[in-house]
Amino acid sequence: MPGQSISAATKKGVGSATVNKSPQEVAAGIATGIKEALAGPGGLPLLADEYLLEFCFSSAGRARAASFYPGAERAGERIVSYRAKSIMELLTAKMFMTEI
Repeated sequence: MPGQSISAATKKGVGSATVNKSPQEVAAGIATGIKEALAGPGGLPLLADEYLLEFCFSSAGRARAASFYPGAERAGERIVSYRAKSIMELLTAKMFMTEI
């Protein structure tokens, strides 16, 4: 069912103490949980083939500077747009165009 969480127990409370699983058991339980979660309804979300990034800068000068990034286009006096093929490409463009 959507929204159902899958968990992997790593220890059990017994009175005021805990009984802990070994690191190998914990890793195996987490791996099993991941497989169950990905095999369930929804699975991994599909990523887009292309991402559109638009910035509205506080000044025309900043927009002009950002428009020099390869592939960036002016979409208005203070607006620059950029189309990316991956999330990493989008984040790289954002970093350089906004000087972060």
